[in-house]
Amino acid sequence: MQCPSCQAENPADAKRCSHCGSALGAAVADAPAVAAGYRSGFGDQFNASLIIWKMNLGDLAVLTLVLMLLIWIPIANIGFLAGYLRAILKVVRGEGRAEVGDLFKAWDCFGNLLVYVVLVVIASAILSVVPLLGVLASAALGFAAFPGFYLIIDRNRNFVDAFKWGISAIQANPVDWLLTYLVGMLISGIGTLLLFIGVILTMPLGALIFCQQYENNKPA
Repeated sequence: MQCPSCQAENPADAKRCSHCGSALGAAVADAPAVAAGYRSGFGDQFNASLIIWKMNLGDLAVLTLVLMLLIWIPIANIGFLAGYLRAILKVVRGEGRAEVGDLFKAWDCFGNLLVYVVLVVIASAILSVVPLLGVLASAALGFAAFPGFYLIIDRNRNFVDAFKWGISAIQANPVDWLLTYLVGMLISGIGTLLLFIGVILTMPLGALIFCQQYENNKPA
């Protein structure tokens, strides 16, 4: 039985998810019917992310620590970050633990991801030159581009398809995507203020929030 909150697999007779604690089986059946196509709201996703973070904190902290040691390598750091986020997606989906070796397993999407990142950075730099509105336009571009970043990492889509899907996903569910973006960035920013140890603890939570949003809105 798959958990509706974190997508982890559980025994058929389980009442609650062993991964995130959400109600399963009869508890779900007894709940009021919801419209077809329902997706968890941001609050549910945040709570699921928090539970997963607590249950996997040791693994996630070690994974983040190693990433911090590798992130200084130019260009290649994009591949390491892709591996990091694939590891987070694996944990969200209940497919296993986050392992340091996962950082080195995302080179298949490196080309598409590099092109995507370079184009977004160039466009953002150009927009930033515009007085007053440039900074806002650059921030809006970052928001519009971030869903596609996860699609490339997960499914190795080209940059055009990734950006188009990201725009359509945001248009379909703008509030949750915006809350995910702002809260995820805020949590990561707090970790930066707390210096190295803070990043190791808060970066995984921010990544879990982003990955939960992607997982609940990814294309079929």
